[in-house]
Amino acid sequence: DGDGRRLRYWIHIADVDRWAPRGSELLKVAERRATSLYLPDKTLCMFPPNMSFGTMSLESWQDKHALSLGVELTPAGSIIPESVIVTPSKIRVDYRLTYDQVDEMLDEGVGYTEEWQIGTMLAAATRRRA
Repeated sequence: DGDGRRLRYWIHIADVDRWAPRGSELLKVAERRATSLYLPDKTLCMFPPNMSFGTMSLESWQDKHALSLGVELTPAGSIIPESVIVTPSKIRVDYRLTYDQVDEMLDEGVGYTEEWQIGTMLAAATRRRA
């Protein structure tokens, strides 16, 4: 950011290996489906819905097992290769936001003050696209 500090950005996804070990029948079914599809009126899950929306979901205020990717970015928004960390983790999501909620926070300025991390991520993405 502007004061010379490097910020680490984290991306977390559910740790599927915990519930669908390699070689398991559940993983074979998921591999055939290849991905979850998020449509305006429904979701077609790669895993059974009770797992996708429950056990594997990174729900707010619950400890969840995840696979986490941490990176630092150059001022131009490129990933600094030696900063990359990929690690199993246990996380607690403070709260989940929809894309519309994030857009609203940025429009209202909240994404630059109380929730400054959102504005910082937008600035990094904007530099990257330039």
